Amino acid sequence: MLASDVDGILAAQTLAYPDFLLESAGFFRNRLTLAPSHCWVAQAAAAPAGRESLLGYLISYPWDAGLPPALDVTLASLPAGADHWFLHDCAVVPQAQGLGVGQALLRAAAAAALAGGLRRASLVSLESATGYWRRHGYAPMAVANAGLAEKLAGYGPQAQYMSRGLPL
Repeated sequence: MLASDVDGILAAQTLAYPDFLLESAGFFRNRLTLAPSHCWVAQAAAAPAGRESLLGYLISYPWDAGLPPALDVTLASLPAGADHWFLHDCAVVPQAQGLGVGQALLRAAAAAALAGGLRRASLVSLESATGYWRRHGYAPMAVANAGLAEKLAGYGPQAQYMSRGLPL
């Protein structure tokens, strides 16, 4: 992912998510600055670079096993001693769905996480995507405290915190 991809990412996320889940350009630039090797895009090979060529994106970063980060919040730094690969967002534009774009992004990003020494993966799944993540080996984590329940509520009804070991 490059900073020049952010406009295309913003367009893709508006196609993938309801308004209450949309994150700002500042959020994406922040994660790219903090974890450039964990932020990925897929682009159509035959299209010129730019917004129309973006097929999907994946935003992830090293994280700890604690609470997931809130939506659209910039971070000053990543946690020291992070042991998890936090998959914050993965979206594919409608015209590219079913072509393996999400799978390719997931494999590339997970390989980079593993190469970077991360051994567990975690994410917050929206209700509509829980089956997808289960098929990829993620299992729901128990909501053990009010802090986690509050964070999950920001992702919408029935959102689940899920985890699995790496490699995928």
